[in-house]
Amino acid sequence: MDELVQKINQAFNDDFMTIAVAGPVSVGKSTFANKLASALTQQVTVISTDDFLMPNSMLMTKNLFNQKGFPQTYDLEKLEQVMTRFKSGELSVQIPCYTQELADIHPKKKQTIKKPEILIIEGVVALQLQQTDFKIYLDASLIDIKAWYLTRTLAMTALSKNDPKSWRYQYTRMPIVEFSNLVMKIWDETNQVNLDRYILPSKQRADALVMFDENHDIKQVTIK
Repeated sequence: MDELVQKINQAFNDDFMTIAVAGPVSVGKSTFANKLASALTQQVTVISTDDFLMPNSMLMTKNLFNQKGFPQTYDLEKLEQVMTRFKSGELSVQIPCYTQELADIHPKKKQTIKKPEILIIEGVVALQLQQTDFKIYLDASLIDIKAWYLTRTLAMTALSKNDPKSWRYQYTRMPIVEFSNLVMKIWDETNQVNLDRYILPSKQRADALVMFDENHDIKQVTIK
């Protein structure tokens, strides 16, 4: 991490900088982005590309709901505009808010983001963006990534057992083996396809590659 922080400090122009953090589903993008933000001395804000997903109603209309998470299901133009507005001198912008409880863009809630010195944008499509200044790709063995995906999904679903408003509630009474099989079926039919078609190819755009070990600790950082 120290080498990466040093590289970012060298690239920082004392005004405004954007960093993209991408990688497979469940590789740990949000956690890493927040750790990186804490390690930097500049004023840093982290936002998620999930906040720029199209609402579920729009995905249904466009027949894209089963591809949710693929680049075509995001309003990347709106996200590009956020960066453009900050670079042009605007001091704050409003962006949508994705909620895990609904698994959808909140119909009313907005977020106000004040211009930081460094804006970190994390998410599976972050390296699809055109104007980010520094790009980081996170990776691990596929076996570990799939295990983290299953563990995270089971844990988040268990937390929803007393929350009928959560979209995960419908799965809380499903037998654990049956639900685990369903989770990995979703991985194979959606997340693996997204990884192969879109996420992995974006790796070649990265300025830095971060590899995690099975314990989710950083094993290697490669800076191009």
